[in-house]
Amino acid sequence: MNWKFILRWVITFTVCLVIYNLTASFWMSLGILILLAVAESLVLDWWEKRKGARS
Repeated sequence: MNWKFILRWVITFTVCLVIYNLTASFWMSLGILILLAVAESLVLDWWEKRKGARS
């Protein structure tokens, strides 16, 4: 089994539920989740560039 994939989706689902419960609005939670996804993508890209620069 791919535990990294499963763990990533469990964390993502938990964050989604927490954000939805805090905002109590589907559209606001969707907007926040989109912003988090963009931020995650930028951080991962930055991390890969940094790892590549070290090598």
